[in-house]
Amino acid sequence: TAVGSTTRRMATRVGVLGLRALSSSALAAQESSGANKSFLSSVLGQTQRFTAPLTQSLPGVTQVNAVPAPTEAPKTEVTTLGNGVKVATEATHSTTASIGLYVECGSVNERSGLTHMLDKLAFSSTANRSSFRITREVEGLGATIGSGAGREQMIYAIDGVRTTIPEMTEVLVDSVVNPVFNTWEVEEKRRAVLKDAAELRDNSQAMLEEAVHIAGFSGGLSNPLVAPPQALGNIDGEELAELLRAYVQYNYTGSNMVLAVSGAEHGEVLPLAEKLLESVPPTTPEVAQLLGDPSKYSGGQVLLPPVDDMNHMVLAFEFEGGYKNLQGSTMMQVLLSMLGGGGSFSAGGPGKGMHSRLYANILNNYNWVANCSYFSSVYNETGLVGVSASFFDGGDSNQLVDTLCGELESIANGKFTDEELDRAKNATISQVLYNLESKGIICEDIGRQVLLYGKRFPVSEYIADLQKVSKKDLGDFVKKMLKSKPTFAAIGNFSDRLYTDVIGKRFN
Repeated sequence: TAVGSTTRRMATRVGVLGLRALSSSALAAQESSGANKSFLSSVLGQTQRFTAPLTQSLPGVTQVNAVPAPTEAPKTEVTTLGNGVKVATEATHSTTASIGLYVECGSVNERSGLTHMLDKLAFSSTANRSSFRITREVEGLGATIGSGAGREQMIYAIDGVRTTIPEMTEVLVDSVVNPVFNTWEVEEKRRAVLKDAAELRDNSQAMLEEAVHIAGFSGGLSNPLVAPPQALGNIDGEELAELLRAYVQYNYTGSNMVLAVSGAEHGEVLPLAEKLLESVPPTTPEVAQLLGDPSKYSGGQVLLPPVDDMNHMVLAFEFEGGYKNLQGSTMMQVLLSMLGGGGSFSAGGPGKGMHSRLYANILNNYNWVANCSYFSSVYNETGLVGVSASFFDGGDSNQLVDTLCGELESIANGKFTDEELDRAKNATISQVLYNLESKGIICEDIGRQVLLYGKRFPVSEYIADLQKVSKKDLGDFVKKMLKSKPTFAAIGNFSDRLYTDVIGKRFN
């Protein structure tokens, strides 16, 4: 208000005048006494001035021994509870902790948009807490919460101060294991989901992501991740709540779940987990088999009309084996670093990423290309790997696609230098180590790996495997990948014959 502003200005002015008066009196006292004191000494009452440089110890101060650096990296400890739930922790010595509950289910298990709904309903009312109480408890803990819905996994996470691990774990587990799905909350979140579906038409990248999965797969991985309005909008609210309860009952079971914690001792978390997760039913193999919808790579083409003033495309091939193909996963990461790419404008400063092949050979040569980068969408047993691009109207789509095909073929034929290979490997190592500085990413890495492999591989082992990748290894990997049927998804003005006339001639 005006009165408040005037009061603050007066207080500030009084403070300044008081400081000036204090300064003047102090200086006058110093001049009159002739004492060799600084102004701060006269105000704070200091009588001694240290002249030792910062490179030397202060006189009279005992040096404290430094804590020795650990001789080995923290280990990830894993315990499987009686009902099949796995508890995995890594004791990083810090004041904060990240906790996540990972569930092996997603849009591969359904076609009605239930996965999207569950993401929106995360941390809503449970059998023990209202959504209001959950919000107040999280605020009181000073924690942050989040969730994520994927095609094969659901993620629920909470981060906060390490001393509040018991409270955070209780809120997280209660929210995931004991949801009630009140009809009014379901209706509210359905409106939010339908709004997301409506906005999808204006989001070219999200539409392209959905299109490339429809083109590339048959089965569960072709199911939409964004809820289809025609399916979700026609279900009664109470019926939808019942479907959600049944989905959680049959999918949120023992061996489908991992509680991962970064920043806590295993012995601190395990007793909590045993108590909080004991009500989770074990996974029944027969039910799990019925719920699964096997996915098969098919390849193909999907063309959609323009949604903006640009053209967008993805050209991808099958990554056989997915993340379960450990050696292939290492090769894939090197390939993605070598392809690199990004936007035509480098926000990170001149020269950022300019050594990658897509920057050097595409963005630097075709000024009508706005964005060109690697593309990857990898799952447990299969995946898509390739390139994506966005360009302005007037650009030659046939020429761009043909050039991108040529880049992939060049790598398959070993037409790259040792320097490029070393740079790609170093960039991959740097990115991995940089990401693992974050507790949240460490927690996610623990959760995803334990859910898929039953354990977490040491980072040093991954880096050692990565450094062994040779030119022949990478070339053979890409050559095998290019033998699969191409997947092409595009939004904009593309010819129907581009897939057969350009891509088909390159890859029979």
